[in-house]
Amino acid sequence: MLYIEYHEYRDKYYDAQRKYDEVLSEKEHLFARTQPKATQYDKEVVSGGSPSNSFDEYLILNDKKQLDERLEESRSILEDRERLLKLKEIELRKSKDWHDKVYVYKYIDNLSVNEIKYKMHYCRSNIYEILKKIRKNIGLDKIGLWLLYNSIVKEYKLNFFASLLYKGVPKLLP
Repeated sequence: MLYIEYHEYRDKYYDAQRKYDEVLSEKEHLFARTQPKATQYDKEVVSGGSPSNSFDEYLILNDKKQLDERLEESRSILEDRERLLKLKEIELRKSKDWHDKVYVYKYIDNLSVNEIKYKMHYCRSNIYEILKKIRKNIGLDKIGLWLLYNSIVKEYKLNFFASLLYKGVPKLLP
């Protein structure tokens, strides 16, 4: 089933995008370090413009070269992953498998179950069964169970505290 491979490519693409954003933020931080700052009068008095420190300038240029290399490397990785993701999406859209079609409609085109039902001529229960299998194969069912557990716990806590407000504190001992 192609949707599993597509989902893996998408995860790798998001990882590459996160790394690229980290390198960009490091470059922004380096740029902010090189900008002139306000004069601190309680420190050293300087006659004339700002003092230059050749060692600091060397370190900044060295960091800039390293960041530019890392930025170019992460940009090329990101572009390759994006290209692979687009190719896999085209392959996934051309697939004849019902699971792949439901995956495309639900997770790429963001259609609701009712819209998928009309496009595929399936009933809602069949669509939900296919989506359940897809979530199980991808690993989203664990997240769904965790969210369900948290919602049940929150609802229980809210009901318990609401009962305390309206009924008073329950007696623990007879």
